[in-house]
Amino acid sequence: LNELINERVEKSKPLQYILGTQPFCDLEIITQSPVLIPRWETEEWTSKVISMLGPFLQERKRKERTKFEILDICTGSGCIALSLAHHLPTNSSNIHGIDISSNALSLAELNYFTFNSKNQLKNSVNFSKLDILNATDNEIDLFIKDSTESGKGFNMILSNPPYVTNEEYKTLKDDVKLWEDKIALVAEKDGTAFHERIAYHTTRNNGLLRFKYSIQNYLPQLIMEIGGSHQVRKVINYLKSCGFKHLEVWRDAAKKDRCVVAK
Repeated sequence: LNELINERVEKSKPLQYILGTQPFCDLEIITQSPVLIPRWETEEWTSKVISMLGPFLQERKRKERTKFEILDICTGSGCIALSLAHHLPTNSSNIHGIDISSNALSLAELNYFTFNSKNQLKNSVNFSKLDILNATDNEIDLFIKDSTESGKGFNMILSNPPYVTNEEYKTLKDDVKLWEDKIALVAEKDGTAFHERIAYHTTRNNGLLRFKYSIQNYLPQLIMEIGGSHQVRKVINYLKSCGFKHLEVWRDAAKKDRCVVAK
């Protein structure tokens, strides 16, 4: 016990790493440094997506034989992808998570096997290594072909990408800077580099999103977490330039701008 107290007090080790898990959408997500600890803000909007998708997919199963394809970009511990697999109607969806970090993918796989062994997952989940920031169009094309049933892209794309600016990173506490991977936190272009790259690969010809298979009007097609109101205009303007017509911002329980949502 004294050693654990010392790690927290003297070494600023986050409590989630000491305890080894973090609750997220009714799952106990295994946490290991340096993989990003799941945050309540992300859990909140993930729960919202689950609530929106559930009834739609239940109805869709009666009409469609194909699975609903969901992509989780910058999956980290796999918390978003696995929560969707746990809560969405049985065998309604294929969920795929990608990340550049080998540490993150190893942890996501550990979480997958842990929950799957307990029969807590009702939908298929796969994880792949892909550098969304630097991937070429050909690499993305190959990923789409290998990862979806149709080979023609995803119905919905979600992401909690790095969005902390370099200046903001300097102000973070030691329990973040000393323990969590900087590449999972910081992004260039005032924290919007990943948002821009995701938007590009989502909307280009034969890109990640299956635009021609448009889904019901109330469902978003792209959801990206952001760091606050200072990033809203830049992200929305870029999404507009990529062809998205309907855009909104979701706020979290603290009344902070948390997600940019497009369809």
